[in-house]
Amino acid sequence: MTADLSTPARQALIALMVRAERTSNPDLRQRYRVEITKPAREELTAQKLITWETGARRAIFYELTDLGWARARQEFRSPPPEKVSAAWLLHYATLRHLDSLLARGDQQIADLYAEPDPGPPPAGTIEERIRGAYADLAEKPGDLIRLVLVRDRLTDITRDEQDRVLEEMDRRREIHLDPDPARNELPREALDAAILIGGEAKHLITIGPA
Repeated sequence: MTADLSTPARQALIALMVRAERTSNPDLRQRYRVEITKPAREELTAQKLITWETGARRAIFYELTDLGWARARQEFRSPPPEKVSAAWLLHYATLRHLDSLLARGDQQIADLYAEPDPGPPPAGTIEERIRGAYADLAEKPGDLIRLVLVRDRLTDITRDEQDRVLEEMDRRREIHLDPDPARNELPREALDAAILIGGEAKHLITIGPA
């Protein structure tokens, strides 16, 4: 039996459980508005409930250990932390129902969290999604970004719809679409992602001042 955990450590444990795969603080902030603080990290590490490592751009990536998954399963039957918001109380009420369901079906936590959380359905118009994808990928407005990277974030939108909106934005001069000078060296996926404008394949997108 592990020692009692602080509220931030329990929150971190639950976040890693529902994410169900190796993840970073930026990802947790974007999905759940949760961040694993250094004290919580040290607490969970001391009890061997997580592993972590520093990756690109010094982001810390976390993953539950087998002990961590077992401790997360205890949360299904645990009372919520004291002096927490109504959202926490509702969350733990949901966990109690899930605990009953798992027990009746003789199932394990791995059956419930077999796949990573896909996150909520993307919000916004197609144009807003394109602008948002570009903003995430570019270091600053005006950067040239490969169109394939933008399309990778729009996989729930058909290619025809993507092309229609890209063409409209280009016609309104709200974006710039350009061919890649090194097109002969591009990987197949980057070539396939190009859009034909005026009979010319465009592989790059720019939004904002060049």
